[in-house]
Amino acid sequence: MTTSLLSCEHIFVTYDGVRHALHDVSLEVFGGQVLGLVGPNGAGKSTTLRVLATLQRADKGRVCFEGDDAWPRRHAVRERVGFLGDGTAMYPKMEAGRYLEFFGECYGLAPAAARERAAALLDQFGLESKAGAKVATLSKGMRQRLAIARTMVQRPSILLLDEPADGLDPRGRRALRLLLRSLADEGTAVVISSHILKELDDLCDAIAVLERGKVAVQGTVAEIIDRFEVGRRLYQIEVRGGLPAALGLLKARECLVESVAAVEGDSTPTDRGVVTARVREEHLDAAGLLRALVEAGVEVSAFAKVRSDLEDVYESLGRDGVS
Repeated sequence: MTTSLLSCEHIFVTYDGVRHALHDVSLEVFGGQVLGLVGPNGAGKSTTLRVLATLQRADKGRVCFEGDDAWPRRHAVRERVGFLGDGTAMYPKMEAGRYLEFFGECYGLAPAAARERAAALLDQFGLESKAGAKVATLSKGMRQRLAIARTMVQRPSILLLDEPADGLDPRGRRALRLLLRSLADEGTAVVISSHILKELDDLCDAIAVLERGKVAVQGTVAEIIDRFEVGRRLYQIEVRGGLPAALGLLKARECLVESVAAVEGDSTPTDRGVVTARVREEHLDAAGLLRALVEAGVEVSAFAKVRSDLEDVYESLGRDGVS
């Protein structure tokens, strides 16, 4: 990735002429890359996506597509962009299949080609059985999947998605992650905003943290994790027997035990308890650590990572408002 497909340079946006919704924001998006926009509600994520999509003109600065100013040719640029905004409006009386066909025709597809593309997308998003259903009758999750499918009708070079997992169940969220990753692997540039960091973990190649309209941090995930020295991951281990042995083993492995809470029903932790510990990066083989605990005679009933790597980074930044 050497030349950015889409970028914005020193973007300023204000809605009231006093406060900046975006203040000197510069970003680059490369083909084949998933860029995550991270930040609490009101940080400027939605405005950034609208500016990148050329749906909103910045008060200052410019957006470039393939190296050239995008605004003078914004209508041509939009044909290459799939955009999902916050609270995307839909046509409630339109059938799901026809909804996708309609947008295909808007992008210049012949009716037969639009029907074929719509059928393929309905199948891809698990909505083939709902082709004849009115949009208003679909569940929230189905409507969200249909809205995301709509962004892909014209096979865009760039996907700009504002909170795309909103309304999706865990299975739908996982399917969306796999789909976006596969599209990026095929060369599509993907920008996805979210205030839920676990949605972005292991999906994004790079992230930009927005704080009050400014980019607080940006770079590849690996660079940022290294920069903030997230060398320990937080785990929670529920011990039903052998608590002293568990604590001794964790100490021997240079883990930092943050707390030991009593198991529900106990007044104080004695031989059992819930241990919250930071595990050193070199000991992140969870299966190996669990095996060592069991071999030491510890009865482990639960073993789980508490936060994602990006959550650890965000905590180290001292930010609030992101789950």
